[in-house]
Amino acid sequence: MSFAPADYAALLSKLSELGDPKYKAFNESLIPGTSTAYGVRVPALRDMARSIVKSGPEEFLRVSRTASYEEIMLRGMVIAGMKLPLSERLPLIEGFLPLIDNWAVCDTFCSSLKLRSTAEKQLMWRLIEPLFSDPREFYARFALVMFLGHFVEPDYVGPGLNRIEALTQEQYYVRMAAAWAVSVCYVKFPAETLALLERQVLPKFTQNKSIQKIRESYRVSREDKDMLVQYKL
Repeated sequence: MSFAPADYAALLSKLSELGDPKYKAFNESLIPGTSTAYGVRVPALRDMARSIVKSGPEEFLRVSRTASYEEIMLRGMVIAGMKLPLSERLPLIEGFLPLIDNWAVCDTFCSSLKLRSTAEKQLMWRLIEPLFSDPREFYARFALVMFLGHFVEPDYVGPGLNRIEALTQEQYYVRMAAAWAVSVCYVKFPAETLALLERQVLPKFTQNKSIQKIRESYRVSREDKDMLVQYKL
């Protein structure tokens, strides 16, 4: 696939064909302030991205535009799926971060990225670690969602919880991601996470939302759920 201007025009026509007005309206209701141009569902975008990755991802990225929500989503999926070492994709990942302006693009991009080795995990951790404290809402959310999706494991859970404890951002989507991350940590590392919740040092919203999410989990015992109530602020 060459992705000359005519090819990209054909791709936009395909997006238009796949668009669902009802889904467009529903999706926009979930993403405040975001207008989706076409209303294409994520599985269809993933299918398109897989096809692009097989046929010409570099050419696609050269001509890809960011004129719509779906084009941005598709670009992120292609970057995430490219069959290149992470070291070669890091500049593309960093270049994509300024395009993230809502939770859906952020979280879909994070879930699409795969870390194939210990070395790639180390590279990604070096990228996201300073982003926990970034004042830009979706840079910090990117770090948090990458952490909860890829790094809740022995070598990283402690540093990750420390980063969450140090957060000072007050943006809603940062605090929500922090609570989500704490809940994931509790399921996998309850002792380490409980030590944080017992200190009651997180902001009130994050502390209480973390406990709420843990209590909503099917993977946490009733005894633990009842015990955690005492640490609400």
